[in-house]
Amino acid sequence: FALIETETHTQSIKGKTRLPSQQRVSRFLLSPSYRFSIAEILRKLYNKIILHLRKKMAKKNPRFTRQPLKNMKKEKKKKKRKSIKEIIKEPSTAVLKSSAATALTNDRGVRNLSSWVKTQLLGRGTYGSVYLATSVNDKDKTERAIKSAELLRASSLMDEGRILTRLQSPFIVRCFGDEIAREENDLHEQYNLILEYCSGQTIADLIEDNHGELLESDVKLFARDILSGLRYIHDQNIIHCDIKPENLFLCPTDHRLRANGYLTKIGDFGLAMEKGSIEYGDGTGHRRGTARYVAPETMSHGIVDFGTDVWAFGCTVLEMLTGELIWGEHGDLGFDDWVDLIGHSDCLPRIPGWLSKEAIDFLSRCLERDVHKRWSSHSLTNHPFVRL
Repeated sequence: FALIETETHTQSIKGKTRLPSQQRVSRFLLSPSYRFSIAEILRKLYNKIILHLRKKMAKKNPRFTRQPLKNMKKEKKKKKRKSIKEIIKEPSTAVLKSSAATALTNDRGVRNLSSWVKTQLLGRGTYGSVYLATSVNDKDKTERAIKSAELLRASSLMDEGRILTRLQSPFIVRCFGDEIAREENDLHEQYNLILEYCSGQTIADLIEDNHGELLESDVKLFARDILSGLRYIHDQNIIHCDIKPENLFLCPTDHRLRANGYLTKIGDFGLAMEKGSIEYGDGTGHRRGTARYVAPETMSHGIVDFGTDVWAFGCTVLEMLTGELIWGEHGDLGFDDWVDLIGHSDCLPRIPGWLSKEAIDFLSRCLERDVHKRWSSHSLTNHPFVRL
């Protein structure tokens, strides 16, 4: 199926429309293609097989499960401190370990109760809800973000979990495992994806709270982090497909490592695709993402590739530098109007002349309509705008 996101709620900022971070989008399905329908069936069948095997293993061994790390803080203390420059230049070599489950399982291998207590709803999406949660077993009451969905409807969330468990980078929101459990007083089994909690909110929140453009010095730091994350996932053959301010999370870090006190991490891989997979096919027929940030080739022909993320990244950097919603001068459009504007016209997002020459050139490399001329995430890393 081809997926796309369109905005449903707006608010005014400086006379422009601005979308709140948790009320911004809704997804709807377009007409399916025969090829993709088969891919979807195979994907769901694969998920059922994996689920069956996990339940079978858990039945034989009640301690079998994937659990979040408990001793992360102790492990971090043993590691040698690195500068932010070293972190950016070196690939991440962290290995996530799993600890055994302590909760009892039922006769089908499903945990009776979750290892996590959900304390606050952080947001809702098409594929599930996100909660702030604390560990039941950890004396330190470790906090995690739990992305949760009813098990029978958790196929897409399981796909996201499989991608995230492969990605181990300081610029990607970490996945610490998953579990299948029942909530207290709930008859339905839930699939819980256990993620790193970034308490610094998102880039979208920062723009909104700032009521306008961010300092260019800060934007450079944020852009450098995002590029490092994009370069990493592209090296893993993963296309995010939904880069936007709401999916870029700020994690507090040591001021000695980062002047602004934050490390920016890419999150929400719910629409991500792997090149070479059955679902990806030949890379065509995939209209997915948030309409304002979708690349021209995706809007016009459904082409998804690494350049798709670069275009959306350029839109995000432009929003940070101006404080204005991308394509905001066109107001709220219907899907067909977005296709005409982005996919079939010669229009480009407006880049103000008052920005620095480096910023203007950087944005022009990202927001190139011809995907073959658009710079890659690797090339952009060496641009003067973000180069250390």
